[in-house]
Amino acid sequence: MRNTFLASFVVTAIATAAVAQAGGQGGGMGMMRADTNGDGMISKAEATAQANARFDRMDTNKDGTITADERQGPGGRVMARAGDGDGAMTRAEFLAQADKRFARIDTNNDGQISSDELKAWTDQARAMAGQRRADPADAVAPPPPPPARNPGQ
Repeated sequence: MRNTFLASFVVTAIATAAVAQAGGQGGGMGMMRADTNGDGMISKAEATAQANARFDRMDTNKDGTITADERQGPGGRVMARAGDGDGAMTRAEFLAQADKRFARIDTNNDGQISSDELKAWTDQARAMAGQRRADPADAVAPPPPPPARNPGQ
């Protein structure tokens, strides 16, 4: 379940920024900018192109990984919890998360994300953040549980 939440970190960061830019309105419609052919849908290819472009923007030193010093905002905090736990996210890890996110948002499994599907997902993430009254990143990737205590100690 943790991976399901982690899979959506990029959409949350983009949707949060889009909602903030729109004065709290829009329900994540800023991601619809990925709709480069203007058909009102985000195809898998368009989503992958957007994920690659976002990775390129975030990888400021162009070393092929996004490290702690390159992460900012809610998406960055979520990213710190994602990947293989080494503190850096490679392009392959980033794109794998984007693929999982796409599948999660594409609720009718037609291979495209409609504005209605994106709005429903964004509304759900916003509601989760409101319930927790916490960092928006926690709506997507809750903090890891504390280490298990050994009763013998």
